[in-house]
Amino acid sequence: LEGERKQVTVFFTDIKDSTRLIEGLDPEAAQQLLDPALRLMMGAVHRYEGTVNQVLGDGIMALFRAPIAHEDHALRACYAALALQSAIRPYAEEARRTHGLLLQLRVGLNSGEVVVRAIGNDLHTDYSAVGQHTHLAARMEQLAAPGSILLTAATLRLVEGLVRVHALGPMPVKGLTDPVEVFELLGASALRWRFQAAAARGLTRFVGRQTELEGLRQALTQAGAGHGQVVAMVGEAGVGKSRLAYEFTHAHHTPGWLLLESASVSYGKATAYFPVVDLLKRYCHIDDSDEPRTVRARVTGQVLTLDAALQEALPALLSLLDVLPEDSPFLRLDPPQRRRHTLDALKRLLLRETQAQPVLVVFED
Repeated sequence: LEGERKQVTVFFTDIKDSTRLIEGLDPEAAQQLLDPALRLMMGAVHRYEGTVNQVLGDGIMALFRAPIAHEDHALRACYAALALQSAIRPYAEEARRTHGLLLQLRVGLNSGEVVVRAIGNDLHTDYSAVGQHTHLAARMEQLAAPGSILLTAATLRLVEGLVRVHALGPMPVKGLTDPVEVFELLGASALRWRFQAAAARGLTRFVGRQTELEGLRQALTQAGAGHGQVVAMVGEAGVGKSRLAYEFTHAHHTPGWLLLESASVSYGKATAYFPVVDLLKRYCHIDDSDEPRTVRARVTGQVLTLDAALQEALPALLSLLDVLPEDSPFLRLDPPQRRRHTLDALKRLLLRETQAQPVLVVFED
């Protein structure tokens, strides 16, 4: 029962009024109704490398940053909560259509120091977290309206600028003397990494790096004259690569250029083409909350407005965004063929765009 103090984000979610939903159902029928929802909960947590440490009858408890240490644990928990609410919608619609039931989830998040410990015996080991912050996350879940995500100020401080929230004000919480500031999580912001959030708040004065800026300016001049360039900025963490890129792309050098920025992120390792998908979403002005039909319409409109000859590139681009209709012949191609078509479609799209205007693509990390 030895414990270790850790800063974590605690994640609770359950099905609202699940007892009423399964009232009168045979136990096996109740299990068939609840199990798919539990699988979606666990899938959303695992996608962002959280640890599910309790599975209840109608919900789960999960930890981010324990036992796997992640610096961006709070952001991962927020993204997992948003992904879960998005993933549950199709299943909830199916449950409403087939059983006449209204299935809604509520999620609560809180960040802080807890004692995490492994409780083991000869058969298995459970990973648990003890402390006030765990209970506060559970209270956030209980206060959440069906279909919503609530988080505390402690979690918001760690993700400020990277998510969109609505302040609900101080709320009384059972077991605590003072009210707690509560926020509803609405979605991810357009910012993807910490430097962008810092830039939005305001940066200190930029000095030096004139040699590097001049090298970038020369590459831009050559590219603008029709001689495409690739520049790699390499250096130890913290030396200012992101700041240099930001100062260059936001200076007077790039008016008239199409600027496309994307980043690799730690939680995107398991997602194929993640930085390219992010780039495509920005190019087509797609939000993570957009319905598949909206995504298809925006991609099709953006691509065909650029050039009708890019029609045959559409299946590969829509497949990247997971919105390609299931009966598309593209999905019947073997993986090497799909990969070849995908890379070809991306190259054709960006190269065709450079014929309309100069393009500057920035990949972070």
